[in-house]
Amino acid sequence: MAIIHELSPHLADLIAAGEVVERPASVAKELIENAIDAGATRITVEIENGGITYLRIADNGCGMSAEDAPVAFRRHATSKLRTEEDLAAIGTLGFRGEALAAISSVTRIDLFTRQTGAIAGLHLHLEAGEIQTNEEAGCPEGTTMVVRDLFYNTPARMKFLKKDFTEAGYILGVVQHAALSHPEIAFTLIRDGKQVFTTDGKGKLIAPVFAVFGKEMTANMIEVPRTGRNGMTVYGYIVKPHAGRPNRSMQHFFVNGRYVKSRLMQAALEEAYRNAIITGKYPSGAVFLELPLSAVDVNVHPAKTEVKFSQEKPVFEAVYVACKNAIMANDNMPRIEHKDKPAPAARPQESAPVYEQQRFAVAKPAMPPAAPAPEKTGQDVPDLEDFLVAVPPRAQKPRSFGMYAAAPRILQDDVSEPRLTSRGNVGDSRPLSQFDVPEHTSAAPTGPSAPVQQPVALQTLEPLDSGARVIGECFHTYLIAEDKDGLILIDKHAAHERILFNKLRAETEMPQQELLTPVVVELTGEEAAAIQAQLEDIRKAGFSIDPFGENSFAVRSVPAYLDSGDVQSVISELAEKAMSSRATVPDRLDDLIHTVACKAAVKAGKPTSMTELQDLCDRVLGDENVRSCPHGRPTTVRLTKYELDKLFKRVNQ
Repeated sequence: MAIIHELSPHLADLIAAGEVVERPASVAKELIENAIDAGATRITVEIENGGITYLRIADNGCGMSAEDAPVAFRRHATSKLRTEEDLAAIGTLGFRGEALAAISSVTRIDLFTRQTGAIAGLHLHLEAGEIQTNEEAGCPEGTTMVVRDLFYNTPARMKFLKKDFTEAGYILGVVQHAALSHPEIAFTLIRDGKQVFTTDGKGKLIAPVFAVFGKEMTANMIEVPRTGRNGMTVYGYIVKPHAGRPNRSMQHFFVNGRYVKSRLMQAALEEAYRNAIITGKYPSGAVFLELPLSAVDVNVHPAKTEVKFSQEKPVFEAVYVACKNAIMANDNMPRIEHKDKPAPAARPQESAPVYEQQRFAVAKPAMPPAAPAPEKTGQDVPDLEDFLVAVPPRAQKPRSFGMYAAAPRILQDDVSEPRLTSRGNVGDSRPLSQFDVPEHTSAAPTGPSAPVQQPVALQTLEPLDSGARVIGECFHTYLIAEDKDGLILIDKHAAHERILFNKLRAETEMPQQELLTPVVVELTGEEAAAIQAQLEDIRKAGFSIDPFGENSFAVRSVPAYLDSGDVQSVISELAEKAMSSRATVPDRLDDLIHTVACKAAVKAGKPTSMTELQDLCDRVLGDENVRSCPHGRPTTVRLTKYELDKLFKRVNQ
């Protein structure tokens, strides 16, 4: 007796539906993609009960003929592929020819469609994949698909669906992704009779960005201008580093107009924020990648939410460089504002360095090109200038830097031609030779503050003038300054730590100071093994360290900026990081320098003279690379004059 047999067509359709149709959002995604492929400029999605009992998607696309419409519901029926070669260059969102067959097998469907210029349209009614009605009908040009009673004939699948509100949220996500990837299409989502999402379809990306991310987050976004690299183009919007979120839920990636989940692009985006975002926070935004169709395989996932790149290294590099440049081109200074305050217009800002693979030159101060503002819609979408506010260029004027030199070399040498590295920090002498995707690591917070370091000799260095006047400090921690725009608050420790960090990374050879007596550091067996494994990296960071007994190490010299009393705590902290980190070599060096810079920086609570405060203020405001400490905390915040006037009721609320 034969035990191998062919599945019935209906059972095969049900199995296919299990791969394609997971929930109502899966149905919405497939039908929206079909509408986009049909050339629609307006797509309306209406749902009831989370899309489980009712889902209607109407478009004004090309429509289908009476001959084509019934065929579209057969398995592997498609208008988008003809030959085997077409698989190597897929430019449409749908192409498998399985979606309509899979959807119709587990729902009741009514299709209304009319081609452009046709006198009459067509109405099809299907249940469980079988056509019950095929008749002429009066309907608008385009296609309207009404899907009812999802999984009515497979009740076992129903128990895996969530509450109506949750399922509706998944559909909202699908519509938002489609709106972001196609700003030239007007999208509308109606849930239980109420409009909950809409875009104007006028082709300006800022409009769907505003609709998806909301007013508050969009106000903290910066534009990634179209950047060509390696035959690819990257653009989009990403948040300023201080506006990181506790999760990655607001990261959206698109490849050739298709929303995808890409660990490669995620890694590139997060690498661009390294040393600028708070530890434990993640960047948000919408990043778009355009590349040749033959360089990406979209046929690796039943739902087409994952893609495979023929070459990952150029993709990583293109996304990383574009996002890094966008971050560096913005001042990234948080502003203290009331919720009801209209965002101020953009002011001139100093151009940031443009990253290249080996070297780059600092651009001259210039006005950034103004992005075209979206036309006003029912949502009152603000202009891009409302979101991008920068610090005006700073002039140069003689002044001394004082104790914040921390050591003779710390601020003496100008870096005329900084270099980009695999970490992307200004001043690093290590060339960007390769872009290996780093494993996910987060810089561990530094340990408790060490005793205050001994005073160092004051040095007269090339002075700066930020255009800001220091008023004083509060709590011996925060510097207070004023300029023509308002008040500026600076975290002394965070700012000095970032200055030290940048200079340390710029050193080709780490300056060292010999200790009068070697410091013997006792560690646990696990800590000692971790230090032993990274001994060469620790030496590159400026330590002369050798094994001294089974679980001990003798430290004979330390970085010139580090106090000898910090040796024990620094080595212990390095051991802790070494045990928990799987970072690549440049990442480990960054972690070492983090620790040294944190320990060497002026401590919070330490009194500082007015001259030294002014020097620090000028250094911080005159350097766009000192907007956050190495752990991502902001170094500066601004309270505008307008806000002060509002607090004292000098202006209308």
